[in-house]
Amino acid sequence: MRLLAFFLTLFLLAGAAQAAPATALPAKTESSIHGDVMTAVGETNAITDALHEESGEHHEAAGPPQFAVHTFPSQLFWLVISFGALHLILTFAALPRIEQGISARAAHIHHLLNDARRLRDEAESHKNDMNQASDAAHHKAHEMLNKAAVEAQDVANRRNHELEAILQTKIKASEDRIATARANAVQSVREASQILLPVVLQKMADMKLSDKEISNLVNDIETPRSNGNFSRGAA
Repeated sequence: MRLLAFFLTLFLLAGAAQAAPATALPAKTESSIHGDVMTAVGETNAITDALHEESGEHHEAAGPPQFAVHTFPSQLFWLVISFGALHLILTFAALPRIEQGISARAAHIHHLLNDARRLRDEAESHKNDMNQASDAAHHKAHEMLNKAAVEAQDVANRRNHELEAILQTKIKASEDRIATARANAVQSVREASQILLPVVLQKMADMKLSDKEISNLVNDIETPRSNGNFSRGAA
């Protein structure tokens, strides 16, 4: 403030010197000019001190600036301007960005929820498909086991029939061989009897029989034996 008053005084003095005619100015020495300048500076300082004292007294009498009654209209004006500017900034700058961010976040969350639902539906669909495939596999395996059991039973029955047929064939062949062997043995015994019987009778009983009588005697001897064997075979 003092510096401003000093420059203002210098400006006024310079203007006054230019406005006065050159012939009216008395010749002054350098010392006198310096004295005039110092006098002007002293007066300026005195004026500045007086202004400061007056301003301090005024502030002490009025109190803090925010409680000065004469400044209420300007304070209210700037308060309205400030709140209006804040409202405009919030309405046209901040709130749209906040709303845009919330909308983008809500859209992202909605997209994530849709993806989660889609994945859940796909998982349930895959689970149902797997359950159906598992049931079908169990059913098919059960059918295959039953079919294999039936086929094995058929094979076993067929094999048993084949073995039984083979066994019957072998039994029949054995019986035929036994019958043949028996017939051969009987024939051999018959022939031996026909040869030995006359010799034995002649030596022991001194009997001589004809071939027909010997044959009839051998037949009589074999008939009961044959009947007994037949009866035992039939039994």
